[in-house]
Amino acid sequence: MATIVVRRELGENVVTREHGKRLRQLVEQHLASPPVVIDFEGLQITSVSFFDEAFGQLARQCGESLLGAIRLERIHPFDLALVRDIVHSRAEETRKRASRG
Repeated sequence: MATIVVRRELGENVVTREHGKRLRQLVEQHLASPPVVIDFEGLQITSVSFFDEAFGQLARQCGESLLGAIRLERIHPFDLALVRDIVHSRAEETRKRASRG
């Protein structure tokens, strides 16, 4: 089990797709040994772009099972709702695409 402290890895001002991509890359390095703990202590991000790049792209690969492979700690309730919504939406898009052939 790995722990990623977002503030230490990405800094204080975390909002862009580039930041999200960096977090996704860090998570991907550890997904083979879940859960990957992602600690958001001291941050409120409220950026759809960041969360879509970090977790939406992973949900395209893993589906909603991603939420079982990661553990989000000390995350603001609004940010948690965003992550869940994005993961659900991206997983659903992937399912629909796959069913169309």
